[in-house]
Amino acid sequence: MDYDAVIASLRPDVQRGLSVEDTVVALHDAGLPLAKSIMGLAQLHGLPFGDAKFIAAGHPVWRGIVKAAEPLHDDLEAYAEKMKGSGNPDDL
Repeated sequence: MDYDAVIASLRPDVQRGLSVEDTVVALHDAGLPLAKSIMGLAQLHGLPFGDAKFIAAGHPVWRGIVKAAEPLHDDLEAYAEKMKGSGNPDDL
């Protein structure tokens, strides 16, 4: 199911009171990747994107994916810090 179809199918459930946590599970179970699940959570519940990211990425259904991405995230943060000091990627 594509993103728009998933959101459309969940909207009535959210309007009837589907919790944020249950929405995270429903988005995951519908096969959406984490990034699209974050977008959907923000859209369906009217959450700021940062809050939706924190909630979705912190939910147990995404624990394995988030843990697997931590080394890449750490490397990107380190690279960004180096870029602040250098200003030139060729200097790294």
